[in-house]
Amino acid sequence: MELIFDQVTKQYKNKIAVDRVSLSLKQGVYGLLGANGAGKTTLMRMMCGVLRADSGEIFYNGIKVEEERYRDILGYLPQEFGYYPEFTAMDFLMYLSSLKGIPKKQAKEKARELLELVGLTQVEKKRIKTFSGGMKQRIGIAQALLNNPQVLVLDEPTAGLDPKERVKFRNLISSLGKDRIVLLSTHIVSDIEHIADIILLMKDGNIIHKGSLEEIITVINGKVWECTVSNQEAEILITKYPILNSRQEKEGTFLRLVCEERPTETARNVKAELEDLYLYYFN
Repeated sequence: MELIFDQVTKQYKNKIAVDRVSLSLKQGVYGLLGANGAGKTTLMRMMCGVLRADSGEIFYNGIKVEEERYRDILGYLPQEFGYYPEFTAMDFLMYLSSLKGIPKKQAKEKARELLELVGLTQVEKKRIKTFSGGMKQRIGIAQALLNNPQVLVLDEPTAGLDPKERVKFRNLISSLGKDRIVLLSTHIVSDIEHIADIILLMKDGNIIHKGSLEEIITVINGKVWECTVSNQEAEILITKYPILNSRQEKEGTFLRLVCEERPTETARNVKAELEDLYLYYFN
């Protein structure tokens, strides 16, 4: 099980959205993290065969993403998930099953199994237009799993969900990575931190870091500091260093920042987190 990106490039007019990306993805959950405009959605749409690369190739176990048979092993939840509001949850899954060529009896069994998996069995006969945002995202996950895909692509799946729904969703996605390749794109750092086996940090069309949380954090290990200083001193530090967090306190201004050496006598070195790395690159 291996999905390979080989020198993949995509350009829109004067902007290079994806710049000669080479990657190898194997079984597990991959978190694609980056700011808006980093190229995440373009990369994922090429991975799904929705967009064609200007150069380079993407293939899974020797099958190019442009080939029809690749569709049989692909599941995709796009950022803007389209649904038919008048359909019930069950009707919607049955309709999409027919489009995927799944026999009716098998489709019914799979739809019931997936509705139970995503926690929608109790509302399978309700119209999708009555669903909350989280419920719609869950039916989105269910439709992406109808053909039991070996490659599952999820673009901003937790956007707009409340904290409780996001935790449920993270647990579900984590379980799905046990026997397939899952690529999850988001700019919500905590989602990636909790469920990704491997983190891909994308900036300006390039994958600038790839590795486990522990591996990619090493870039700023020993360089994250916290201190509380006077407002005047804070103004100076803010102009000199990347600021990860800032807030007013009774004693002055609290700062969390990145710096090679101790920025002020009262600064204390603290453990780096994924959000620190993200803000360091994208602040």
